[in-house]
Parts: sequence; C-alpha cells; structure tokens
Amino acid sequence: MRNFIFFTRDGYTYDCKNKEISNLQILGTGQGNNILEAFKDFKFNQSYLQEFSFKKVTALEYIGEFIHNLEL
Repeated sequence: MRNFIFFTRDGYTYDCKNKEISNLQILGTGQGNNILEAFKDFKFNQSYLQEFSFKKVTALEYIGEFIHNLEL
C-alpha cells in the first residue's frame, strides 16, 4: 500500500489572534496501490469534506509514519 497526503491552497486559515494566513490546508490522508485508489480512500474517509467547495486538491506520497500534533 502507498500513502498519500491531500492538501489544498483553496480558502484561508487564521492564527490564534484571528489574523488571516494564506497557506496550504491539510485535508487528510489516503492509502492505495496508486494515487487514484488513495484518492478514493481519502474521499471515503473524509466524506464530510464534500460539504465544502474545494476546487484544487494536491497529493504527495509519503513514506513512513505520518507525524501528528506537532507543537512549536
């Protein structure tokens, strides 16, 4: 199985002081034998994202464990 992380440049995020930041938003991950299978897996496991209007989603393959909840 191959692992992919999906993200978008659509939309905006805000810092803790409500200052707008134009950056990438991580949407989730998916697994599959290829990118299309991984995208299907991603859409199934993050089905709530269908309520939003993201137009461009980008994927990157990653190897190893995905690191969660890093604090600076």
